[in-house]
Amino acid sequence: MGKPLPLRVRVFITTAISSLIPLILAISILHFSFIDSFEEQIANQAMDIATLASQRQDVIAGYYSENPVNDLQIIAEEIRNYTHATFVVFLDKEGKRHSHPNEALIGLPFTGGDEGPALHGQSYTSKAVGISGPSIRAFAPIFNGSQQIGAVAVGYFEPGISLTLAKIYKIFYLVIPLGLLLIVLFSILLANNIKNLIFGMEPLEIATLLKERDCMLQSVKEGIIAIDQNSEVTVVNQVAQNLFPPGTVFIGCHISKLIPDSQLTLVMSTQQPLEDEQLLINGNIVLTNRHPLVINNKIMGAIATFRPLTEVNRIAEELTGVKNIVGALRARTHEFLNKLHVISGLIQLEAYDEAKSYISSITLKEHSLVSFLIDSIQSSAVVGLLTGKASEAQEKQINLEIDRESQLVTLPKYFDEHAMIVVLGNLIENAFDTVAGQEKRLVRVLIKQSPHDICILIEDSGTGIPIEYRHRVFEAGFTSKEHGQGFGLPNCKNRIDVAGGTITFCTDENGTVFRIVIPYELP
Repeated sequence: MGKPLPLRVRVFITTAISSLIPLILAISILHFSFIDSFEEQIANQAMDIATLASQRQDVIAGYYSENPVNDLQIIAEEIRNYTHATFVVFLDKEGKRHSHPNEALIGLPFTGGDEGPALHGQSYTSKAVGISGPSIRAFAPIFNGSQQIGAVAVGYFEPGISLTLAKIYKIFYLVIPLGLLLIVLFSILLANNIKNLIFGMEPLEIATLLKERDCMLQSVKEGIIAIDQNSEVTVVNQVAQNLFPPGTVFIGCHISKLIPDSQLTLVMSTQQPLEDEQLLINGNIVLTNRHPLVINNKIMGAIATFRPLTEVNRIAEELTGVKNIVGALRARTHEFLNKLHVISGLIQLEAYDEAKSYISSITLKEHSLVSFLIDSIQSSAVVGLLTGKASEAQEKQINLEIDRESQLVTLPKYFDEHAMIVVLGNLIENAFDTVAGQEKRLVRVLIKQSPHDICILIEDSGTGIPIEYRHRVFEAGFTSKEHGQGFGLPNCKNRIDVAGGTITFCTDENGTVFRIVIPYELP
C-alpha cells in the first residue's frame, strides 16, 4: 500500500473540487434565478411608480378636467420619460385607456386581461401579453377621497429586460476566470491554514492523540458525561457507565432518560455552573458538578462530573454540618466556663451551701436533658448537636424546647447523620436568628419516628416570613439576612430531595413552622 497524500494536498484537492462544483452549478442556474430576481426588481420599481402616480393631485384633477385624455396623456408621458418605463397608462372605471405611448390606442379597452382587480381597488403586479407584447406591469387604483375614479398601469417590456440581462452576463463571464483563480488561491491558503491549526500533524497522529485522550478519560476516578446542544449524550467514561445497569445505551440518548434531574439543560440555558450538589443515580448518592460548554460565546453543550460519596468525601462535603456541631459545642464550653466561674466565686466567698445548691440545680437540669436525649435519640452526632444548641440557646436567652415525645432510632439509607446535622442545624440556627431581638424567644424542636418515615418540626415565635420572600426561601443565593449567604435552606432542600423527602413551612405574624418528612423507602 502506497504512502497516502499529505493532508495539505488532500485539503487543496477537496477544497478546489468543492468550490468548482457549486460554481458550475451556479452558472447553470444563474439564468433562471437571476431573471427571477431581476424581474422582481422591475416589478417592484413599476409598483413604486404606479403608487406614486396614483397619489398625484394633478392626476386626480386630470380625471375631472374638461379634456381628461389630453391632460392625463401629458402627465403619463412626463412620468414615462422621467422613469424610463415602457408605458404609463391611466384607465377609467370601465378599463378604457386615457393615455398610452401609442395615441391611436387611447380610448380603447386595456388588453392583457389582468386589469380587473385594479378597477376594484387592488394594487398588484403581474406578467401579461398586451398589444405590444409580453410585459411586466404594476397596477394601482386611483381614489378621490373614498371614491375610486380609475387606475394606473406601469409596465416594462420583457425584450428590453432581456437586453439588459445580456449586458450583465457579458460582465459576469469576464469575472469567471478571476473566480477560478481565486478558488485555487484560497484553496492553497485554506490547506496551509488547516495544517497550521493542527500543528502540522497528519490524521494518523491526530487519531493517536484522540486515542490517548480516551484512555485518560477512562482512567480518571470521576464519572464524566457530556451532552450537546440537543441534550444528547456525546461523551461518557467507564466510571459514569458503572452507575447504570449493564447494557445501557449512552451515546445519542437524551440526558433526561438517563438522569431525569441532572439539570444539565438548566446549566445550558442559564450558562451558570452548579457545583458540589448531591444527586441520586440508580440508588447511588454522588457529588456532582455541572458546567456549560461555551465556545466563542456560543453554548455548545454541558458536562457533568460525578464522584461517589466515600467517607472522606462525605466529611469534606458535610463540613457545614460539622461546623454546626463545633459551634454548638463551643457555646456549651462557654456556658460551662460561666458556671465554673459562679461556683469559684461562691467558694471564694465561703458560701458553701449556696455553691452546693447551685451545683445540684445545674446538675439536675443537665442530667435531665442529656439523659432524655441519650435515651430517645440513637445518634451521637444528633445528641451532640441538640445538646450544644441547648447551651447556645441559654447563652442567647432563648427558650429552646425539645419535645419530650421526640424519638430517633434509625435513619433512612439516603438520609444519614451528616444530612440530619445539616438540616437540623441550619433550621435551628435560622430559628434562633428569627427570634433574636423579640420579646418572646421560643424555639421548639420535635423529631418523630414512625415505621414509614421521620418527621421533623422546627417552630419559632418570630414575626414570620414576609409575603414577598416566601416563594424564594429555597432559592440558592437568596437571603434576607444582612450578612447571610443564602445557601442554608437550599442546601437542606437538596439533601431532603435526594432522600425523597419533603420540606414545607407555615408562617404568619406569630411565627414559622418548618416540617420535614423523610421516608424510609424512596418513592
